[in-house]
Amino acid sequence: MTLQILDDLEQGTEEWHDARRGIVTASVVGKLVTYGPPDAISVACPTCEARPEWPCVSKARKEPTAIKSIHEARTAHAAGRAPVFSLADNDTSRGLTATLIAERITGWTEEVHVSSDMWRGTMAEPYARDLYSRHCAPVEEVGFMLRQETGWALGYSPDGLVGDAGLIEVKAPRAKTHLRTILADEVPGYYMGQLQAGLLVSGRTWIDFVSYVAGMPLYVKRVYRDPDWFDAIEAACAAFEATAAKTVADYEQRVVGLPTTERINFDLEVI
Repeated sequence: MTLQILDDLEQGTEEWHDARRGIVTASVVGKLVTYGPPDAISVACPTCEARPEWPCVSKARKEPTAIKSIHEARTAHAAGRAPVFSLADNDTSRGLTATLIAERITGWTEEVHVSSDMWRGTMAEPYARDLYSRHCAPVEEVGFMLRQETGWALGYSPDGLVGDAGLIEVKAPRAKTHLRTILADEVPGYYMGQLQAGLLVSGRTWIDFVSYVAGMPLYVKRVYRDPDWFDAIEAACAAFEATAAKTVADYEQRVVGLPTTERINFDLEVI
């Protein structure tokens, strides 16, 4: 394993895009992974005592009879078990894979429309980092980290390093989402892939999820390394690399003899 740390790289610059182009990064790896409770049929039923993979049975008759439905207690029992991870295979994961492979082939990154939420997050991050530094612990900024293993790579742009063991990840959601996070007192699940990927890349022990909305209390929740998430992320990165290698090879064969074109950035505004 090699870990490359680019301390002085400013996020959002052309140099930053160059460093992360065409590779899976922490901010998107969650789209390549699906997780959730196991299927109810995979656990034993507390109601009818059906074994895993066996159908539930009705004991209302003289002889136990298999039924098509699943007892509620079995479904609840499955929901309480550890989540099951798998590789995503949907429009989102396929679209992300195609985008990253296209970046490798072309050597450039397409312009992305900056939404109001994205702009608010960029503007709010320094305020959140300063508040965290004053109330929790000093934060050191760093530009980009790249972990390279045999067969896969994973990039990460930390919002800050804390001491020798910690990280922070800052989010600036809308007030209603911030409210729900505080009331639930837990990190929204859709951020967990990014947080765990940051821990995997950096090798650090914990990461503080920081939710900031100006005018509301700062919310901080600590998350620790999760081996199950690590396994899922590594599998997703390895699967991406295998798909990328095959796709690039297929592309190179299919474009032989096709007319070449000159790159024109039509996304630039015309003044």
